[in-house]
Amino acid sequence: MSFKIYRILHLVLTGIVTIPITIFLAAGAIGENYTDSYFVDPELLLLIVIWFIGAVISFHNRLAKYGLIISAIPTVLFVGAFLYSFISGFFV
Repeated sequence: MSFKIYRILHLVLTGIVTIPITIFLAAGAIGENYTDSYFVDPELLLLIVIWFIGAVISFHNRLAKYGLIISAIPTVLFVGAFLYSFISGFFV
């Protein structure tokens, strides 16, 4: 598979994971929102910024591999947090 196709596929898949999960968590997830603001925890929106910076860097020829690594950081964080909470649930 060509590196250009892999780059687009990688960015689409990590974007599909990163953007909805980040917005869901920043909006307070399933918990009740006692404030009048939509985003209860807006610091989590920085993960979208990190993904976007990696996406932009990945289109630079010399830094493409670093951009793909940077854009994968939020997805790896979400998968790691999910696995940690799933596995630790068995040992409670």
